[in-house]
Amino acid sequence: MLVRQATLDDTASIVALFTERVSIWQRLDASGQVENRPYEQLTIYERWLHGGAWMSLETGAIWLNHLLSGNGLVYVVAGEGGILAYAEAFVNRELTPMGTHLHLAELLVDEGCDDDVHLLLANAICRDARGPGRLSVSFPEYDREAATYYRKYFSANETMRLARYTLAAQVGQSFYKSQDYDKTDASMIDGWALAAGRTTSPRALWESEWTEHWSGIPQIIKRSKQRQYVNASGHEALVCFHQQLYNDRNADVYCWSPRNLSTQLLVAIRDMGHRNGYRMLTLALPDSAAELLPSDTSVDPNQQVIAIANI
Repeated sequence: MLVRQATLDDTASIVALFTERVSIWQRLDASGQVENRPYEQLTIYERWLHGGAWMSLETGAIWLNHLLSGNGLVYVVAGEGGILAYAEAFVNRELTPMGTHLHLAELLVDEGCDDDVHLLLANAICRDARGPGRLSVSFPEYDREAATYYRKYFSANETMRLARYTLAAQVGQSFYKSQDYDKTDASMIDGWALAAGRTTSPRALWESEWTEHWSGIPQIIKRSKQRQYVNASGHEALVCFHQQLYNDRNADVYCWSPRNLSTQLLVAIRDMGHRNGYRMLTLALPDSAAELLPSDTSVDPNQQVIAIANI
């Protein structure tokens, strides 16, 4: 077995690794009813709905090429039977308490593999984390299997939790300036944190949410996405409003900033959301930032865990 950087020639094998986990492929028929269909009969978009880029050769190649262009670290474990495991990670430098760290954003090992494959991949990732000095992972709190896995192979322990909060977009009574902003150079967020929207790391979200990959797939880009620079009373930030998949009046909000969330920035985000035509906004926040939210905010009971390993 060999752990190495992935190449574009690995795309089909990586796609197979991911799609084998999907037991039933479905789509909506002309009347809007769910129907089971063979994988080959689904469009690229219909496959993408089952789990994102790695559901098709076409989208997988686009995403892998982006990562290999200096935007991430990509690993595979190759054995006699082909690709046995896949992982992708991103280097981040942000505010405390996270600081500089390598974030493991994706990891998948073939179900038939023994412990040697898991250890081989984990050791390679940890070697690359020695430079930053820390490794981070994230997973839903209810996934105790993931917590056990990351503790066993990476010695990662829970550091913080975040919850998803939904609040109304509304006209604000504060002074701020905003403008559309589509530059994608990741150096712009160097040293910044995710003031809102942390479901993974700042760099991982930047590459998946801020940078546009799917201009050739109309159904994906049909979901509105506004990327804007804002300065709210001296608090600058880059804010992405991404229309939710099944509710076009609601948006998920991601916000990169050199400071943590403030009242002024929150008011500006709600006003910008209203001006962009949204009714409700969803933000993933730690408890410290959630204190800024109004009393009528709703919260998803399922939290996201951030675990850290010092390498």
